[in-house]
Amino acid sequence: MRFVILHGAGPHGAAGQLPTPDPRFGAAIHESIALQPAETGVRMARIGDDDQDGLQVVDGPVTAPLAGLSIVEAESREAAAQWLGLAASHGGDTTYEIRETGCAGGLGGIDPRDGASRPRFLVLVKADAATESESPSNSARLAAMARRNDEAVQSGLLRAGDGLRSTARATRVRVGNGRPSVLDGPFAETKELVAGFWLIQADSMAEAIDWVGRYPFAQDRPEVEIRPVAG
Repeated sequence: MRFVILHGAGPHGAAGQLPTPDPRFGAAIHESIALQPAETGVRMARIGDDDQDGLQVVDGPVTAPLAGLSIVEAESREAAAQWLGLAASHGGDTTYEIRETGCAGGLGGIDPRDGASRPRFLVLVKADAATESESPSNSARLAAMARRNDEAVQSGLLRAGDGLRSTARATRVRVGNGRPSVLDGPFAETKELVAGFWLIQADSMAEAIDWVGRYPFAQDRPEVEIRPVAG
């Protein structure tokens, strides 16, 4: 099964590296990225009531307590949690959030693509009550999203992306003091949660903002964070 692992989700600070892939848990890493500090990110939201208005940069800090993101395979969410628990032997204080991939509305994901030649940015779509309850999405909006994703893949801008199932199907693994602790969702802090992501390449943050600002989101009141990728 494919999962997205959010590094540093929750209140426990920056996350460390994933443990070495372990065949006992069917663990394999497809993509693993570290993010630049939250201060380098941008928050965007819809200001008006018309979904034709697009998103605009809004005041206020980036809120996602996220240090990185990995796309992985594991036999199950439980197996992934056991694998991440191995990080306890390396010390440190790390929180991982394991999320099942897949848009509840059926929008297809984009497998990680190699060969990025420009700076990369992670676009995080924030959760809301509708995404957390996996309420049905408007089919016309989903079709518009699929077209825009296809265009971005063809142009080389979009390198990876997927929706995330609600946190009712999530697990957090906190590693510290030599032992892991495990907490199953759902999680309450909706505005801090992630409902999906895109990994894009662009020459500048301004180009990334322009693409996000014109994206046809399925949510009525989408909120997005854009974070530069480190390295």
